Amino acid sequence: MKFLYYQFKHTIFIGVCTIVAAICFVTFSQNNAFAVTESDSKLSAEDIPLYNVPNKDAEIRRREGGDTGAGSAGTSRGLSRGLSRGLSRGLSRGLSRGLSRGLSRGLSRGLSRGAISDGLSNKVLLDQIHDASDNKKDDHKKEEKKAGGHGGGDIDPVHGGPATPDLMAPLASLQTGYTSNPQPTLWWYISSGYESKVELTINEYGVIEPTLETHIIGPPKEGISRIDLKDFNVTLKPNVEYEWFIVIVPLPAERSADFLGSATIMYVPPGDTLKQNIAAATEERLPFAYAKEGYWYDSIHNLCELISKNPDNKIFRKQRIAMIDQVRLGKVKNYDKKVIESVQ
Repeated sequence: MKFLYYQFKHTIFIGVCTIVAAICFVTFSQNNAFAVTESDSKLSAEDIPLYNVPNKDAEIRRREGGDTGAGSAGTSRGLSRGLSRGLSRGLSRGLSRGLSRGLSRGLSRGLSRGAISDGLSNKVLLDQIHDASDNKKDDHKKEEKKAGGHGGGDIDPVHGGPATPDLMAPLASLQTGYTSNPQPTLWWYISSGYESKVELTINEYGVIEPTLETHIIGPPKEGISRIDLKDFNVTLKPNVEYEWFIVIVPLPAERSADFLGSATIMYVPPGDTLKQNIAAATEERLPFAYAKEGYWYDSIHNLCELISKNPDNKIFRKQRIAMIDQVRLGKVKNYDKKVIESVQ
């Protein structure tokens, strides 16, 4: 009997250890930036830009419109934080501009940029802009044609305007991402077209007035597009955090219905090591050099530029899929997968 008892305990112990090991393996695979997914299984580790997060314990700051399927952010956390930020920003701005005008405009914009953006962003949608030049527009159209993306001609039955897409996500890191350029390029994905006005806003941390507040026009089809801050004469201050928003406003009189998404960015002047690595790198290796030093925005920008110049290059697209996986952007990678499948 004692033998059977100890054998039973041993079996239970082995079973528990197996379960724990399996859980640890799954968790490691989901969170380790070095994990190679099915989409990039033909790439070796040396062929993938590995993003070295500057501060892995930093607060998650990115918000996506729609469900990326990656579980990257928390609604309850954002709602609590967003309500306080939104009310504070709205009231402060309102009092500085005049009570009557301020309470209506300030609270409305403050809540939409704070409470809604920080709290409900996993359920909202965003849009992209047209490229800044004819050449960029041509590159965008070529990429969309290859992906077979559907246009934005649908009409929303509620407000009568263009229908919002199913998914929009900034191509940004979870935490505040670094850039070595005071006038960087911002990239994002949208699952369908939205040829109408959208709001583009950039806020400097701790400052009431926005750094940039303007309207732009969304693209005609699904894809990944760019915003060049130099086109808006925006220059980031060094070592200062900025938050950027793209907002679809279906009901101007009811700002709580806004569809939006956001991410944060900081201009960090490059050190000597990064400068040396960049000077020695080929164009194809620039995404690797920037990712290694923790400069997300430069890494993804150079990779997107390579894809724009070489839309049929499957390696570059697989590298972008790998980077998208590293920052948990989930379904966004399906866009490049479709393009890869369409390339003969």
